[in-house]
Amino acid sequence: MANLLEFFLEVISSFHFLLIVHSISFLLKSALLVAVILHGLRSPKIQRPWFFLLTILIAAIFSDSSWVASMSHKLFFSEANYKPILFLVRLAWGWFVIQYLSLSLFLESLIQKHHIVKPYQKLFIGIAAVFCTIFFYLAFFEFFSANRRPTIEFYILQCSSIFAFIILVPSFYAIIKAIRSNTLPKILKKQLKILIPGLIGPFILSDFLQYYPFSFTPGYIVSNYAVVGISTSLLTIALYFCARKMIGLRFLNFHNHVQSSTTFNFIDDFKDVLEQLGYVSNMKELGHITQAFFKGAFNIQPSRVTLFLRKLQTSKAHEEESPISSIETHVESFINRHETDSCKLAPVLRQSKILITDEITFSAFYDETQITRELVQFLEQINADVFLPIYEKNMIIAYVIIERDARLNDFYSNVERDEMVVFASYLGNIINLLQNSNLHAIIQKDKELREELYRKHQEINQYKESIRSFLHDSKQRKIGILFYKNRQFIFGNQAAKELIKLNLNAHEGHPLSKALHRVVQQVQDYKTGQTSFTKDLDGNRLVLSALPNLEKSNIIIAVYYPEISDILKNQIDLLKDPTQWDYLLYLDTTQSGKLINQLIPGSGEHLLNFKIELLKTALSKKALLIEIPDQDLIAMVELLHHISLRESLHILKLQAPEKNFETAIKLFGMNSIYNMNQGQAILDKLNNTGTLFIQNIHFLDLETQQYLAEFIRYGFYRVFKSDQKVSSNVRIICSTIQNLPMLVQEGKFSRMLFNELNQTTLSMPPLLSLPKEELNELAEGYTEQAVQSQAFKNLLELTEKEKNKLINSCPVSLQEFKTRVQQLLVKKSQKNNIYEETLFDPAYNINDPELVQAARLGKKALKDPKTLAMLMRKFKNQNKVATFLGVNRSSVNRRCKDYNISV
Repeated sequence: MANLLEFFLEVISSFHFLLIVHSISFLLKSALLVAVILHGLRSPKIQRPWFFLLTILIAAIFSDSSWVASMSHKLFFSEANYKPILFLVRLAWGWFVIQYLSLSLFLESLIQKHHIVKPYQKLFIGIAAVFCTIFFYLAFFEFFSANRRPTIEFYILQCSSIFAFIILVPSFYAIIKAIRSNTLPKILKKQLKILIPGLIGPFILSDFLQYYPFSFTPGYIVSNYAVVGISTSLLTIALYFCARKMIGLRFLNFHNHVQSSTTFNFIDDFKDVLEQLGYVSNMKELGHITQAFFKGAFNIQPSRVTLFLRKLQTSKAHEEESPISSIETHVESFINRHETDSCKLAPVLRQSKILITDEITFSAFYDETQITRELVQFLEQINADVFLPIYEKNMIIAYVIIERDARLNDFYSNVERDEMVVFASYLGNIINLLQNSNLHAIIQKDKELREELYRKHQEINQYKESIRSFLHDSKQRKIGILFYKNRQFIFGNQAAKELIKLNLNAHEGHPLSKALHRVVQQVQDYKTGQTSFTKDLDGNRLVLSALPNLEKSNIIIAVYYPEISDILKNQIDLLKDPTQWDYLLYLDTTQSGKLINQLIPGSGEHLLNFKIELLKTALSKKALLIEIPDQDLIAMVELLHHISLRESLHILKLQAPEKNFETAIKLFGMNSIYNMNQGQAILDKLNNTGTLFIQNIHFLDLETQQYLAEFIRYGFYRVFKSDQKVSSNVRIICSTIQNLPMLVQEGKFSRMLFNELNQTTLSMPPLLSLPKEELNELAEGYTEQAVQSQAFKNLLELTEKEKNKLINSCPVSLQEFKTRVQQLLVKKSQKNNIYEETLFDPAYNINDPELVQAARLGKKALKDPKTLAMLMRKFKNQNKVATFLGVNRSSVNRRCKDYNISV
């Protein structure tokens, strides 16, 4: 055993071991110095102890660096000159005095709100300045006399080391006195209890053992190398752990809250509580669940946690409650005094969401303001460790109070604080439901969440479809190059020929050739690069990007399919809300967007924003109020129905005020007591598969409107004249030509139904108010749709005169506008003797997206069982199907028999 101990002492006193431990200590203190500097610079206000701490760390780094240099000299450079080493040692001794002086000032500045240098500290500063001046003089001016060090130097070393320990005596006395006086915040006391026994005490003891018995001689480094090895190792470890612990306790306000190494796990911490909250039926149960949660999550005794409900209004829940307590009196007084104060405490309370006494008192100790003073006073009055307000719509409806010293030895960390805030948010919703005793609110919230989830799901599908289209184009990414010189287009590569597929010089009137000529003309006019959009022969969008080549006097044109950036760059400035840029992509790349562009081919500012609102509405399943011209209603409804992927569309057109509740009975069914032979209710028939469009909603009876409003709000309807409730998932679309707010004021329309419909309203800008440029673009779009043959598109293109005539005719609806465009085209084709039935798109006047494809197939639709089944489902008559497709009824009948299709 003696041999083992002797071996251990030999190892820890070896120069190699000392070099290693001091190198590690040097690196750790350097890293800590950098961290302290960064934290201090990020703090809103730099505290005076921060400067003292920096000085302490710099001095410690000098000490370690001198040890590293001395050990390296003895081990590896023993033949080298000792003068640089002595220079470092003398500097380290000067910093040694500064270190102890800074440590004294640091300790006393921690326990004082406003640090003032006391007389004895001024004396110590003067004496320390003398010692530092001597050591720095010896280091710089006695550099070349290392072999004959002055004798006085060793007396100064002895005096300075004794002086260093004397400096700390008043500081330790002041700290002990402050702790006993109970005036320090708990967090600061905890910091001192960690700092002094864990780091400063061992540090002083280590230095004392190293220098005792303070007899310094030439060549002196330390009294006992073993002590140096052990103390340096232990102090390095202690420094690491104490630094972590201290910073976690808001040391020098580096953090706003006490930190915790654990992370917030919502599932593990809240799964049981959420389940319990789901079964709460009264306030007493809620109080027990709150106490159980704080016991399990924070180890707080249930008797120290209390849930208080504010008496905001008279209700049955409050009739039998006990008189208000003194704590509630203080809280109500505090809330009423500051709830409406918009510039002081109210915003602070809403922003912090929780008041923790230990943290507020600690913040107020160094930076006391009127707000922190009032908060500390309030928390002392209610004797609380934690005051947790519970909000509902920015109003405090309840609060949780944890009594003072509920956890004597632990502070509330940032993780626990977040858990309490999350719990309070859930608690607020439950309390609101229980206070209002309204189960319908839960059902309404559930319906809203399901609708929001559906909308998000639809948006994700649109996003996926859009990305797939760009990925598909990227696989066959081609960039065609054209040259324009001497009024001739020249293909620069094979990709250009594949993209254009047209002899541009021979077909100057073709829309693609015209678009190229326009962009070339713009480059020639402005001498700068220009970009334009057009379509290829297959109807796909192309980007034309032209640049002038001044050296060769030609124009270079790049032709390619658009990327995401091209689409956004072209239209994002037209958006009212730039955050809706993703809908620009959906309009251009998804099937839903293409259907909307087919219905409204314009892309000006007003129509583009309307199309985005139309797409957003189509991706939702909320009840909708449409405010557009009557001629466009059916087309718009069929589009919304098709994009929603629903199977059945039921149109209920009201032409006069409802009589005898006939519409209510159709919609909701009738109590069997009054009508035994009633048919199936529309809302039941369309459940999960259908869309219900009610035209002229203002004709409904007020009682029917109330029934419909309940269905829209909660997702279930009451059978008419009955208490029976039936769940249904039918999308409701309504329209009216009346001023509903005026009808509500006059008592002729249900306020509840108006509020529900007003949440999602789709209003198209009047065509009469659109700029001329947008109307011209709309006319060009309908012309493009109407003319099926590419050969005649240039010949039938509307002139400026014809466009002006069309605009001056003042069409009020898209359908009227579209019809007049077709009339102009037919008249123009007859004038040019090129009118043929095959010239125009047979689906031009058809609005239903499913029927559009069937109309374009013509008699070929009979060969597709799915298309024929769809036509029979919509028309429910073979004669109508035959008329629609332009075939004999016998052909339709024969195909229906072959495919076993019936009405």
